[in-house]
Amino acid sequence: MGLVYPILQQIRRTVMISVGLCTYNSEKYLPEQLETILHQTLRVNEIVVIDDASTDQTIQILHDYAKRYPGLFRIVSNEKNCGARKNFERALAATKGEVIFLSDHDDCWLPDKVAKVVDYFNAHPQDKVVFTNARFMDENSANLPATLWDVVGFSASVRTYAQTKDDLLRYLLKHGRIVTGATLALKKESLGQILPFRLMHKIWHDAWIALVAANAKMLGYIEEPLIRYRVHSKQQVGYGYMEKIKGNDGVPALQMKELQGEIGNEELIQLIHVRRKRVRLVKRLSRYIKVDPVIKAEILQERKASEQAFSRAKSLPVRLLESFRKMFK
Repeated sequence: MGLVYPILQQIRRTVMISVGLCTYNSEKYLPEQLETILHQTLRVNEIVVIDDASTDQTIQILHDYAKRYPGLFRIVSNEKNCGARKNFERALAATKGEVIFLSDHDDCWLPDKVAKVVDYFNAHPQDKVVFTNARFMDENSANLPATLWDVVGFSASVRTYAQTKDDLLRYLLKHGRIVTGATLALKKESLGQILPFRLMHKIWHDAWIALVAANAKMLGYIEEPLIRYRVHSKQQVGYGYMEKIKGNDGVPALQMKELQGEIGNEELIQLIHVRRKRVRLVKRLSRYIKVDPVIKAEILQERKASEQAFSRAKSLPVRLLESFRKMFK
């Protein structure tokens, strides 16, 4: 161990580390987040900030930090609001580091986040993108129960299912959003496949990154929470987690049955609309990337099985009415 640690430190020091940070009216939480980024056990080399036309003191805060840390910050101020997806795309494209961390403006990083991610990439050279778990906190920085993965359903039992690269892709295509952008880190070499973002209906930048990386067999994950994820009322997405944190229902029973291969005729009927949605996702993705053909065929076949069960169980008028209602839900 005496020799391993100095070698590990040397490997860490030779990696240029960038942060892509997006801000918008961030004066309340930004200083706390910047302090946690600046005081990592493994220091970052640049922080690229895209500000989305803030009207509060965000820009002044950023320039104050830039004066305190010369050469570390690059700040871009949008003249008009462009939205988080476009800003994170610009931030990724502008970074120079070999390892790039995405960051929201209102969270807090744990002190060894950067070091542990860099160590992960060194230990798993096949992975070019990694996401982690997170702890929750409220608008006053008080801890909340449950972790991010508890809420999004990436439980220990699900992780057992998703241990291989193929099964992780299956899970993402079939069961949805488990990757949160604020926990993502990428190797610069992955950007050729990930950029530009080809965003589809209800697909955010983090879901796009995860799907592309998983399909290329270069997505990994770290089970340990490495950030404190803030939940507050002004978030675009995160505040929806609050009710789930309170309820913390875990993985739905029907999903677990499907994962465990315990699907009967009744479950096939219940899954009809979910499986149709999966096929639509695969078809939209296929416009931009070559989705794994084996998994694509599997998803089509599973939809077909549910369609057959649905047709046997319900009359045509009932099926049409139910399908029509689902379209507008």
